[in-house]
Amino acid sequence: MVQQGSHQWDDKGIRLPAVRRVAEQYQCSVSTAIRAYEWLEQRHLVYAVPQSGYYAVQNGLGIQDMDWQEPLDFASAAPDPRVFPYADFRHCVELAMKQKQDELFLYGTQQGLPSLIELLQKQFADYQIFARAEQFFITSGVQQALAALALMPFPGGRTKVMVELPTYHNMPTLLKSLNVPIAGVRRTFDEGLDWDSLERQFAEGDIKFFYVIPRFHNPIGTSMKAAEKKRLLRLAQRYDVYLVEDDYLADLEDNARQDPLWAYDTHDRVIYLKSYSKILFPGLRMGVAVTPVALIASFGSMKRMLDIDTSLLSQAALEVYIHSGMFAHHRKIIRSRYAARMEVVQEQLEAYSDFEPFRIAPRTGGEHTALPLPGNIPVRTLLSRLQNRGIIADTTERYYPEGTYRAFTDQMLRLNISNVPKQRIAEGMQIIREEIMKLQIRSTT
Repeated sequence: MVQQGSHQWDDKGIRLPAVRRVAEQYQCSVSTAIRAYEWLEQRHLVYAVPQSGYYAVQNGLGIQDMDWQEPLDFASAAPDPRVFPYADFRHCVELAMKQKQDELFLYGTQQGLPSLIELLQKQFADYQIFARAEQFFITSGVQQALAALALMPFPGGRTKVMVELPTYHNMPTLLKSLNVPIAGVRRTFDEGLDWDSLERQFAEGDIKFFYVIPRFHNPIGTSMKAAEKKRLLRLAQRYDVYLVEDDYLADLEDNARQDPLWAYDTHDRVIYLKSYSKILFPGLRMGVAVTPVALIASFGSMKRMLDIDTSLLSQAALEVYIHSGMFAHHRKIIRSRYAARMEVVQEQLEAYSDFEPFRIAPRTGGEHTALPLPGNIPVRTLLSRLQNRGIIADTTERYYPEGTYRAFTDQMLRLNISNVPKQRIAEGMQIIREEIMKLQIRSTT
């Protein structure tokens, strides 16, 4: 246990002074001190641990990035474990158990906890998502929503799913395991989507939906402009194709004018997906799908077949977490930390813009960018050499459907900053630059 001022740090968090000590310090009765702590607990500013005392709700801050001794992991896309809101969410789970004990021992609804959906309606307005309560579904992560959409029938009986190339790495694997036919359309840094190919495939008439990541694309990091979103919606309407918008990093957006695809949709073509795993922690497995009215019945039936209902305890805890203001506070912390790290990335890209991979790499927000590599670079050798120097990195190969990567000339490193301390990013990017340049020189001699 470490003493700091009038507080103590231990494995449970920041321990606050004992009730009797508070009473003595402020010359009040013990019952008054207890009521004061209870008042703070009701507002989720403190939480009680039996036989231990009261602790301040906090978000894992205070851990110094410079103390980081592990390898610099530019490959992992998981949230920063050093700012997981463990104590906060544990308190919310305990409070949910008390407040929702009657509901927790029953099966829920196929949509989700009604009180949480009501709260999400209000929260989603901040993302420019305005929809009726019956359009919301709480899912066991976005992955379950994607599985339900891939399996369920769509109007017109179409069967094929289109993805971007590259795309979220689990999507092609999911479609293959479900025996769902897949189509692809290329998306690049500079030109965005291959619009000619996209329209040609839409016009062929067998695409039931196009899975797209308009904001902070995974893996290349770019975001669509408003004109591109409107163009995509016009084509979807013309050829009767639905659009599945994966807005997994909506909480990291700092541009108030960067609206989701849903906000431009006037013909109910968009299914909107949002994950809470990226902003909180992966183990929460909580996602939200907002569907057009025409798909409510089909999606609800498929979801119920897959899992009956999503964990009510997780839903109740998330409700407490959002309602208390903890989520908004945590989102602000994560957004600030990631923005500061991405600023260092962009500074490095600009400082060495004479180095072609740095010059071409997208200057994005979010949590990642991608470095295009010369075609003659032996990528496996590069990854091995980086690992020997304490850098974990990965290519974008797994973001293509199996067997299609070699058809493209794009060799890229995906650089994610969510698990790299801010003070070590420049060091890591310098090592990456050095190793690429060494292999470039070797390949030309």
